[in-house]
Amino acid sequence: MRTIGARKGPAYNADMAQKKILVVDDNNSFVELCILILETTGFDVKGAFSGPQALAMLREELPDLMLLDLMMPGMSGIEVCQQVRAEHDGAVRIVMYTADGREATHERSLAAGADGVLSKDVPIYDIPSRLAHYLYTTAPLG
Repeated sequence: MRTIGARKGPAYNADMAQKKILVVDDNNSFVELCILILETTGFDVKGAFSGPQALAMLREELPDLMLLDLMMPGMSGIEVCQQVRAEHDGAVRIVMYTADGREATHERSLAAGADGVLSKDVPIYDIPSRLAHYLYTTAPLG
């Protein structure tokens, strides 16, 4: 198993290898780092750098979960989320990823169809366990 920095990633879980995640963010470095960390944990991961690119990828293959940046140029995460729900209702778990910690933003994300909201202040090495929560349980993340 590869390590990221001085901290080891969570233990590999054979069930994770079958779970597909699409990371969508206009920050290319963030997408690449997420792919590295999530693949190290055992997930099958792809990245998209815009809403339209993500929607095109979804038409080719549905992931189990999409980590979706809320604020992107051109097409916001809210718009992407709404379109995914319209085209693939319930087939993809959607976790919005945002630096905007306001309650109104959280509520707007859930109203658009997101399954949850993850704050960008969560350490990147905690993202695999947070996403696993949404993949393997329906309970809300505290």
